[in-house]
Amino acid sequence: MTTESLFDLLRLARTAALRAAGPLDRLSALARGPGDRPPLWLRRHAGPLAAHESSAREMDAWIGELGLVREGDRVVDLGCGAGAMAAPLARRLGPAGSYLGLDVHRPSISWASRHFAADRRVAFEAVAAASPYGGGRGPSNGRSALPVAEGAAQFVLAKSLFTHLLEADAAAYLSEIRRILEPGRAALVTAFLFERGSRADRGLSRSFRHPEPGRPVRWRLRHRPESAVAYERTFFLALVQRAGLREQWICESFLPGDDDVPRGQDLVLLGV
Repeated sequence: MTTESLFDLLRLARTAALRAAGPLDRLSALARGPGDRPPLWLRRHAGPLAAHESSAREMDAWIGELGLVREGDRVVDLGCGAGAMAAPLARRLGPAGSYLGLDVHRPSISWASRHFAADRRVAFEAVAAASPYGGGRGPSNGRSALPVAEGAAQFVLAKSLFTHLLEADAAAYLSEIRRILEPGRAALVTAFLFERGSRADRGLSRSFRHPEPGRPVRWRLRHRPESAVAYERTFFLALVQRAGLREQWICESFLPGDDDVPRGQDLVLLGV
């Protein structure tokens, strides 16, 4: 059995275990009252369970603090998963706004489409893009573009998307963000970024131990690079510039503490 096959088998076993735990999770959710939580296995697919709600709250707070969404906007959420950001963004859009969530993971899209079916402002669509989970290749190969017209989005969110994209696909998605973003409006993306020799870099290097040969890119898992990808900051910003976008602001989330442990993804605000 190859290492990649073993990773696939372990992921399937984890999903099966989380599915089996689903009834207990639903009972726990009922005790807390109504909410928008996807099933346990879909939440885990999107990232650590403990961060599912908190990361969405924190992202929504940043969007509000930066004033990125206005009533009537069309919002595109790239890598939306099961729609963790759909409800908070919809609350900001007003009756005339719209939300489109795009993801390669069809089970997440199917659940979100059913869950938010009553809100006509909210839509989800599966895309055939580069991913260890979705199959196919995305806009980097020119076979498909995002299903959004040029300049039609007033805000683009890419939360935990670029952390799973290798260089060619990251460049392609940045170009697509540039294509669909209305001039004068903004995109907010997250990424693992590092600067060589910094204190925070020393912490990050303990998690991202595998450098991509000859490139300023690091992987968490050698045999599954897309599981978690980190970019040297200047290199990532060069990809941004080549796509026709410009960096407006960066919030460094790798705040050095006593142990120099990375504490989250960096936020990058982009404009045309």
